[in-house]
Amino acid sequence: MIKFPIKLFYISILPSAILYIVTLYISNIYNIKLSLVVRDLAQTCGYPIGVGMISNIGILLWGAAASICLFTTFSQEINSDSSKLLLLGGVFSGLLCIDDFFLLHDRYLGPDFLNLTYLSISIFLFVRFRKILKRIGLFNLVISILFLGLSIFFDGVIQQIFNQSYDLTQLIEEGFKFLGIACWLNFWCKASYYSLKFCKS
Repeated sequence: MIKFPIKLFYISILPSAILYIVTLYISNIYNIKLSLVVRDLAQTCGYPIGVGMISNIGILLWGAAASICLFTTFSQEINSDSSKLLLLGGVFSGLLCIDDFFLLHDRYLGPDFLNLTYLSISIFLFVRFRKILKRIGLFNLVISILFLGLSIFFDGVIQQIFNQSYDLTQLIEEGFKFLGIACWLNFWCKASYYSLKFCKS
């Protein structure tokens, strides 16, 4: 007789079911048609596949960075310092992913608050883990933050100055952001690999 996997129920089935029901319940409170909640946005709006593609790929890259970091964090093969670094990287990447997915910086919390929060976390990351970051190699992380910083600069400054050329500045801003996310994922993959190979407990 096949035994039902209890862990699967508590780790995957139950949380997913709760999230699904709560999301539908909250949507119903705000009079959002439930079929619109469960369907893909492009399908609902009738847009072609390319609409929002770069943004969606960027969100997948944030999510990949978070997943890789958090998965490696709980490996028994790495030491405490590496585990803490990857935990911070995973949580930070997850926060960036949620921000991008739900447009928290544009619609709810405002870009100034979130940008200051991200800057503070980045400074803490560099100060607290400077020794291990030097061993891993800082270049990829610095390049990533440079690209992301240029994206924020174009969004907050250049677009205000050249508001007549919004489409062009938007393309440049999103280009820097996409490159920044790609370099971000590259760094955390490298950090995870380094931790597994060279930082065994």
